[in-house]
Amino acid sequence: MADEKALKKNPDARFRFALSEDGMKLGVNRYFPPNGGKNPSVELLRKQVAEAGVQLPIDNDAAQRIIDAITQGNEFKGIALVRGIPATEPMDATLMGLGDLEFPVFPGDRFIRFRQAQQSGNGQTIDGRELTPKGNFTPEDLSVETGENVEWDPITESYVAQIWGMARVKDNVVSVDPIAHISDDAVVVTGNLHHQDFKGTPITPARIDKEMRDLGVVIDLDMDLLDTKLAQAKDLGIPLQDQIFVKGGHPVPGRDGWLEYLVTTRETAGTEDESGRLDFRNRGTYPMVNPGQIIGRLHPPTAGEGGIDIYGKTIPAHEGKALHVHLGENVIVQDDKVTFESKAKGVVVMEKGTLSVTECLIIPGNVDLNSGNVKVEHGSVKILGSIQAGFSVSAPLHVIVEDSIESATVYAGGQVEVKGGILMPDGGQIVCDGDVIAGYLANANIKAGGDVYVANEILNSTIQAEGRLFATSGKGVINGGTILTRKGHEINEVGSELGVTTVIGVYMEYQEDEELLLERKKIVQAIKKIDEALGSEPPKAILSRTPKEKRQAVAEVLKHRATLVQRRKTINERITELALAHQQEMDGIDIKIKRLAYPGTTIQFGKKAKQIAKRMEACTFYFSLKDRDIAIK
Repeated sequence: MADEKALKKNPDARFRFALSEDGMKLGVNRYFPPNGGKNPSVELLRKQVAEAGVQLPIDNDAAQRIIDAITQGNEFKGIALVRGIPATEPMDATLMGLGDLEFPVFPGDRFIRFRQAQQSGNGQTIDGRELTPKGNFTPEDLSVETGENVEWDPITESYVAQIWGMARVKDNVVSVDPIAHISDDAVVVTGNLHHQDFKGTPITPARIDKEMRDLGVVIDLDMDLLDTKLAQAKDLGIPLQDQIFVKGGHPVPGRDGWLEYLVTTRETAGTEDESGRLDFRNRGTYPMVNPGQIIGRLHPPTAGEGGIDIYGKTIPAHEGKALHVHLGENVIVQDDKVTFESKAKGVVVMEKGTLSVTECLIIPGNVDLNSGNVKVEHGSVKILGSIQAGFSVSAPLHVIVEDSIESATVYAGGQVEVKGGILMPDGGQIVCDGDVIAGYLANANIKAGGDVYVANEILNSTIQAEGRLFATSGKGVINGGTILTRKGHEINEVGSELGVTTVIGVYMEYQEDEELLLERKKIVQAIKKIDEALGSEPPKAILSRTPKEKRQAVAEVLKHRATLVQRRKTINERITELALAHQQEMDGIDIKIKRLAYPGTTIQFGKKAKQIAKRMEACTFYFSLKDRDIAIK
């Protein structure tokens, strides 16, 4: 009671704190209003935490929530204001299947998780007690490569299938072999038929139908027959080999009367995806037109086209129906009654059978289910709110966001400017041909054709930029993630005292590098295949033991092998030339750190890497052509 009286006599607002039993969480359990002094604020709360002897930083977001709750008269207990630092347990690198890989994976499936080796590290409680990890060993690392039809997702640390197929791990290469095989004449699609996927989810005719549509197939599947075969595969407990998924050609019905858009338009309720489901996010493109521009032409219905079966027999098709188009704002119809013309500059919209041209697009609020995805063919997009998770924005010029981008996909032909931050805990990506400007980044994934400017923190983000990264106007701190540019970096601080793994560097790989490496890999495989079939002896020795009737064919194969060997040599020479050229390109490019660089940070220039072993102040890294290595000045 005496403590409460003392608190009440203090003119400023006062807070009483409570520490959890394990010493890992600190919260506010009592609040005393000001008595003529300072009102509750984050800064006042931070000051009183420090006065209580707590050395760990407060969670600013949690502090704001507490202040908001106090201000609004809501409950503020239970909000963790300060958290201790848990100990980091050592862990070997692991490659773990996320299901039964004897069964197929589908596009977008995360089927294998790869966790890199994790070193042990001490933690600390809020009251200053040191926490040591339970494990005491040196973790083993593992080198894994991404193969065909697979994408690495650094956010979830997992491999994601790009096609419907069978996952395979061979020689530490993760890949997916396709199940569906299209015949050379494009009439038949065959493959092995499983009754379930790798997660144990039943494979239905609808799922197979979607994969066929993704392959570009327009022929209807026999869903009942597929259903029967799937049931048979389930009863037998084994896949049915070489099954026919699609065969023959169906007639194409006569097309209904339709409006040929000389610019694309946008649906207001959503569009059907390839499986026939309505996608409420995707509503098409906002096209930009000018006065006097022809925007559409009305076509009559067609009689249709006959289909062809495997015997070449024509199957009659049904005729289409007529379409009626109503004139809306800023649209006129020409004398031919079928050609529509814009009277003003704006965006083409087709809504409930009415064709209109509106003014330049501005999204007044958030990009969410109310607006759908936003895509324009000309000009820029300005969003007065945020881009919500799961949505996308695309513009040939600039994208300007007044608030934030949250796990969304953004493309801009120019620059992307975000007044707030870019937060992508659940995926998303920013791709632009120009600069990216943002207040802060968290788990962001960015590919920029120009420079990247970030005022404050860059946390656990992946950035690839053709220009230079600048993080000096505010805090300018990079902590975690991989940031690679072509023109270098200029930042205040990189890494942290906790030794968080952070990679910053300069990359010089181009498409030609990737193409040469891929071609060399294929050539090596082809030579290996020939050697396995004929042996690796000299050609004369191979021909001498070859039956006379087969010598000519074998000689042709050996001639082809010699050509492959010569091509491999040429590729190796070119790869060496490019590597030297890339080193020359790095001359004059630097990574400038104005304040501090912490251990745990890796500096890269091309293929060269340098680990920072101790804290460094105000340092500049560059590539020394003389030493062919990373140097410091």
